[in-house]
Amino acid sequence: MRTLVSIAFALLLFSSVNAQKSKRELVISSFNIRYNSPDDGINIWEQRKGWLTHSIRFYQADLIGTQEVTHTQLLDMEVLLPYYAHVGIGREGATQGEYSAIFYKKERFEVLDSNTFWLSETPDVVASKGWDAALPRIVTWALFKDKHSGVSFYHFNTHFDHRGKQARIASVALLTQKIKEIAGTSPVLLTGDFNSSPKSEAIATLLSSGLKDPYLTLDADQVYGPEYSANGWDATGRTSDSRIDYIFYSGGVQPLTLQILDGQRGDRYISDHFPVIAKVELTEN
Repeated sequence: MRTLVSIAFALLLFSSVNAQKSKRELVISSFNIRYNSPDDGINIWEQRKGWLTHSIRFYQADLIGTQEVTHTQLLDMEVLLPYYAHVGIGREGATQGEYSAIFYKKERFEVLDSNTFWLSETPDVVASKGWDAALPRIVTWALFKDKHSGVSFYHFNTHFDHRGKQARIASVALLTQKIKEIAGTSPVLLTGDFNSSPKSEAIATLLSSGLKDPYLTLDADQVYGPEYSANGWDATGRTSDSRIDYIFYSGGVQPLTLQILDGQRGDRYISDHFPVIAKVELTEN
């Protein structure tokens, strides 16, 4: 009898531990959705938006760090993603220019704080352009409280310049400094299109700051998909040099899986970047 009671207690304890663990797990994505260019042929936004938002709903992403979102696209996504809210502004201020908006499940998360700063020598100046960058670039961040687990954490999301090498390196320095100032030792998730290959100076510098790339820290069986994320509407011959979209983490975060979703249907693509999707566990406050 005592043996049966012990087994039942052990099963109950195991079930309780697993339930608590599942409450701390979340799915996060980095997704450059491609701005709504009229020159994209069969891949224009009107042809992709249903597919793109369906993928977000299907994968049950809890958080999506987006890039290249124009205000028109933002309005479309609000309609097609009714269970999500978002934080962020356009890089030229208010609704002007591309957003690096963070979408989140509004029933799961409470936004405790959020803001946007510019990747420039004057990060608080709206629409400021830094160093040798071709365009203004931003970081949008939010402090979330997970209503399931009670854990609070930070999510930073960005899009580095596509031309300015100096700007990308300087942006890493500013971004890592700001993360330390804003988040301290709290759990941090960082998503973005960094326009930088894994072997670049920018990514090496970012990793040396203490942020980690689950693509590198997970076992091979926990990672799935192509070795590249940018496809440019033609994935032929792409290599790891085209892995420029990332999810990084630090603090009380444990990555569980990572996938680069090869969203391709013949000549049609979900975006000119494939989304990166990670499952993580929040391990501490």
